[in-house]
Parts: sequence; C-alpha cells; structure tokens
Amino acid sequence: MKVIVNQNLFYVLAGLVSSGANSYDKKDAEISALVRKIVELDISKSVEKWFSRARTGQVEVNPYWPRGSAIAAACFFIENGIFDIDAFYSFLDSTGAMSDPVGIEDFRSWISDLPNTLSYFGVLPTIKPLWEEYCRIINSRMSIWNTIIDEATKTAGTFFEEKMPLIVFSPNLFSAYSTDFVRIGNQIITIAAEPDVESMLHETLHTVVSAYRGRIMEYSIKNGLKGVANREKMIEFGYMVDYSADSMTHVIEECFVRAISVVLANKSDERLLFHAEYGCDSVPYIASHFKTIHPTVNEMGTFIDTVLSDMTNR
Repeated sequence: MKVIVNQNLFYVLAGLVSSGANSYDKKDAEISALVRKIVELDISKSVEKWFSRARTGQVEVNPYWPRGSAIAAACFFIENGIFDIDAFYSFLDSTGAMSDPVGIEDFRSWISDLPNTLSYFGVLPTIKPLWEEYCRIINSRMSIWNTIIDEATKTAGTFFEEKMPLIVFSPNLFSAYSTDFVRIGNQIITIAAEPDVESMLHETLHTVVSAYRGRIMEYSIKNGLKGVANREKMIEFGYMVDYSADSMTHVIEECFVRAISVVLANKSDERLLFHAEYGCDSVPYIASHFKTIHPTVNEMGTFIDTVLSDMTNR
C-alpha cells in the first residue's frame, strides 16, 4: 500500500474552500489555519464561479454531492495538463454512480474545463506556500497513518488472496466526514481525511460487489428494498435519486459493502447498528452471514446469491 499526495486534488480542494465549502474538521487547528489562508487568497471570480457549480444542493447533509466527489476523482485522470476524460467517464460508469442532478450535458461541459482551472492554480504565486504547508501537515501525520495502512493491507490480503489490488491512500484534509475512491487499473485509491481500515476496505469492496450488480438488480426488481434499507433515509442521504431499480440496486450494493467492510475491519456490532440506524437496515443481517460463511473474494458470487435468497424467504 502506498500514499499519494495529489497536487491536482489540493488545488481542487482549495478552489472548493474558496467558493464556500466548509466540511473540514473545525477542531483541527492546523487545517483551520490553512483554510483561513485559502479564503484570503485573491482568486479569479470566474474560477470561484466554476467551483460554485459543484454545489448542487441535491443532498442536504452534503450539498456538494455528487459533483464534489466527481472532481476529486477526476484529479487522478489528469497528468501534465492532459485529461483522460474518456477513462474518467468509464470509471464513473463502472461505479454505478448517481446521475447528475443538474443534467449530464451540463456536467460534461463543466468538468471538461477542469484542466484549465488547475492550470490557473499552477501559476498562482500565492498558492505555492499553502501547498507546501499542506504537505508539511500530511508528513507530520504519516507515522500514525502508517500503522493504520499496514493493518488495512494485512486485512485486505486475507480476503483478496491472490487477487489483491494495489490499495492507495490519498489525503483530503478538507473533508472530515466524506470518503471517495478512484479505480485506475489495479489501483484502488481511497480519498479521505485520514486512513481508516473500514473506509479503505469499503471503497475497495465496491469494486468486488459491483461485479454482481446484475444479480442484485434482479433482486431489486422483484423485491424492492423490503427488509434491505429505509427508502426515505436513502433518498435523504443521497444514495437514491428515485425509486428506480437502478437506484435500489445501488443501495443494496452499498449495504453489502458496509456489512463486509465492518466485519473485515473487526469493528464492533455497534458499528453495524450505526449503519442500520442511518437507513441500511440489512447491514447486521448481511454481516451475520459473512461471519458464518467467511467467504473470500473468489466466493462472493455464491455469498451474495445466498444472502439475497435468504432475504427473500425471511
């Protein structure tokens, strides 16, 4: 496992902060001080306006969903100013990501201008010392993070066996409560404020469970979310945009991933109940099956079929 500090991502986060994003940990003195310096930057109004379009307001608890997550991921598809936008769109399609609330054409027009926006920051003299400060803060936390990263690597290795992907952590110190991920080749990149075994496994497991989306879709068409999740809460938290089979399939996949990641991370039953309280009702049930069966990555198809069958009949 390795850590990547992505400068493109820092520029995007700085742009979001300058346009009003404030989801950083207010108790983190170092980041709070850095945020104040970013807010004081003299940034072009057109650049601030571009970043303001990331705030869709679709989800009350996270008004920057889904565009905030999309531009964070896009940063990893840009190298030397060249945006591999086709690979980026392919990644979004593979995740079964929720549709853009403003409209796909508006999203594509907006995101295509990301390289120009990053170029603006690349020549902005006042951003360089802030980037250096950001790197200093990250380096000061690496000794603590390395222990967590080692644990996640060991845990993932037991489950994935010979199919172990390259798990990468990329810090986003300006979003305390959100976690995003990117898949590029064999790399699974977790983007979060700090490494956490459950979160890193969660993002990696999406690439496993999504391979069985067709089976999950069949279940959602026949049974909906009965016994699986609370539809109203899933809408509230942005995991569903409507009551279509696509949206319900996304939620069922999320429940599987949450349950398995909690078990693999050796978290307590209270953590399972936490997910259930936030609308993923079936997480404890799926986790109980996982603890009994102990499937590896090669056995996930059978495991998912078994759980879905049991949920149908219970």
